[in-house]
Amino acid sequence: MLDPISPPAARRPEETVELVSAALSDGDLEAVLAQYERGAVLQPWAAGAGRNGSSLRETIADLMALRLPLSATVQAVLASDDLALVLGERQIAGTGPASERIRLSGLGSSVVRRQPDGTWCIVAEAWCLGEPGPRSTPPWFPPAPGEPPQADGEPVLSDGSTAKRPGSTARAGRSERT
Repeated sequence: MLDPISPPAARRPEETVELVSAALSDGDLEAVLAQYERGAVLQPWAAGAGRNGSSLRETIADLMALRLPLSATVQAVLASDDLALVLGERQIAGTGPASERIRLSGLGSSVVRRQPDGTWCIVAEAWCLGEPGPRSTPPWFPPAPGEPPQADGEPVLSDGSTAKRPGSTARAGRSERT
């Protein structure tokens, strides 16, 4: 039997991110997918985490399999006519289905497009979900003033070697398990 209630549609660019978070947290795959244009792309993992090539549906289903809420905080919206860039932060935290502790967070960006009916849908989206650490910006962002440059997500020392963060045992893009 078909669901007689259609998923909500975004009336503002930033609402796309809010609706995805709510639907993913509720476990409603079709409501999540309704926020994306046909052919949209999503990259939710840290750079180099090897998740490229999965379909949007598979990627969302993998995130839903964690059975944890996704929260999103919109930081900025840059809109021009029928396109907008939505910048913000995402976080998934809690106890996973195998009783493992999961805590992923990071910055994200969504390119959204106004549809002919006036609603907005996501065209392309990238999140840099990884374990939270002392630096919450993606590794490809330039370092803050006074902060050493990074290689592969770790601080680079003056001799060119890579320093591990205190207590760091897992790589970005994987869940923290304790």
